[in-house]
Amino acid sequence: METTSTVIPYFLYSSGILLREGLEALLVIIALVAGTREAGQESRARDVYAGGLIAVGVSIALAWAVNHLIGDNTSDTIEGVFQLTAAATLFYVSSWITAKAQAQHWKSFIKAQLDAAKHSKGPSIALGLTAFLAVMREGAETIVFFQALVAGATERAERHAVFLGVVAGALGLAVIFVCLRSLVSRIPIGAFFSATSILLYAMAVVFVGQGIASFQESGVMSATFVNHLPTLPMFGFFPTIQTIVAQAILILLAATAAFVPMTRKPPAPSAASVPPGAQRPHPHTT
Repeated sequence: METTSTVIPYFLYSSGILLREGLEALLVIIALVAGTREAGQESRARDVYAGGLIAVGVSIALAWAVNHLIGDNTSDTIEGVFQLTAAATLFYVSSWITAKAQAQHWKSFIKAQLDAAKHSKGPSIALGLTAFLAVMREGAETIVFFQALVAGATERAERHAVFLGVVAGALGLAVIFVCLRSLVSRIPIGAFFSATSILLYAMAVVFVGQGIASFQESGVMSATFVNHLPTLPMFGFFPTIQTIVAQAILILLAATAAFVPMTRKPPAPSAASVPPGAQRPHPHTT
């Protein structure tokens, strides 16, 4: 009964990771393609797609290599390293995308890449490399996340749920890709990243709890148990002071990371940002 109750959460975690990371990569790819079309260089869209597809292939090969080298005999210590690394990466990405100026930074990144490619001697290579690095970055993060997720899935049914989540996530990405190609100009990038950051924060808390628990099982870290509290592995909750404190600190940091950008005032426009011909205020003379 307990295993059955954990199947759905692992399916949602798995599909959620792939959708989240895949969507970020898709947005970069589609934005680059849209930029080439706006610049009247539609033929270079093939280089963007080629770079993205190569990165997908490399990511799959890397995932196989990592799984083959680590295998099922992975020690609890290595599992803990993967889980805490995933938590740290999730928290970093979540904090980054909740920044108030995230949408503007993202658009500036795309524009910079397109400008660099336009003035480069090898614009096709530049665009393909940009797409490759964008997808490869997400692929590397996904590998770390899934290593942590699989490490926490101890039952066969849970591992099957993770696999089914990957299939569902991949199918979802294929459908989304077709839709985004025609709706790229209407995507609310800032709102999308802010909403999905909630999922990343939650999973970071889960991975921190599982990582600390793995270290405790291996004997690397001591465990001080708290009576009358349940053990909920799928949520990363274990009745020890160490895991509870670590998760509480992460939640506090997440709340701070989400709140601080809201209190920052937008920077005053610089002289360079004043449009040509605009009137600048003059000091009063006496």
